[in-house]
Amino acid sequence: MPLSVAAAFTFHQTRRSNEVRLSPNDYARALDIAAAALSCIVPIYTLDERGERIPVCMNLARQRFCGGATRIQCLDGAVFAPLAIVRSDVPPVLPAIQRAEIDYVAPQRLTSPAAGPYDERAKRREW
Repeated sequence: MPLSVAAAFTFHQTRRSNEVRLSPNDYARALDIAAAALSCIVPIYTLDERGERIPVCMNLARQRFCGGATRIQCLDGAVFAPLAIVRSDVPPVLPAIQRAEIDYVAPQRLTSPAAGPYDERAKRREW
């Protein structure tokens, strides 16, 4: 099955708070996070030059899932897509992902460093 579908299923099965509606960008990031969680436990597959499914053999924790879990952007610039996962691998790992209590939506960043309760620039001036 496409990794994006497995990530969506994982997200909806393990999300702690269902009250907040996500924007399309936040939802895509949440799927990227779910894909990263899945990749820590089960193999992720892509296609080789002949179009055959092969496992992605690299440390996925050091790479970045993007596009709503549709591709992997590597540190060296390489991109892996399409991505897939074995459907039967997903249900058994949901309890472990649920226990991890993943926060799929990061808190919003402040637009100005001075707007927060702590201003790093003020600390530098003290020295």
